[in-house]
Amino acid sequence: MIHAQLDVELCGRLADSCGPSLRLTIPENGLPVTAMLASLARAYPAVSDALGRIRIRACINETIVSEEAVVRPGDTVALFPPVSGG
Repeated sequence: MIHAQLDVELCGRLADSCGPSLRLTIPENGLPVTAMLASLARAYPAVSDALGRIRIRACINETIVSEEAVVRPGDTVALFPPVSGG
């Protein structure tokens, strides 16, 4: 199986533990968002607590997607924690 690198942008408090982006190796045919989050948690223990504790919103190519959406090499991916404010 051929693999490719994917850069994942972390936004808000997700970036506090690991910085603004992480690099992940994914299969060339892609990976569902849920599997991508699990892979990130395994590869980067510092962010695993936040990924497992809060509901994360994923954007692929600037569109908010469901957890079943597939991330493919070359996609622009960003992860957002819940937002609160007044």
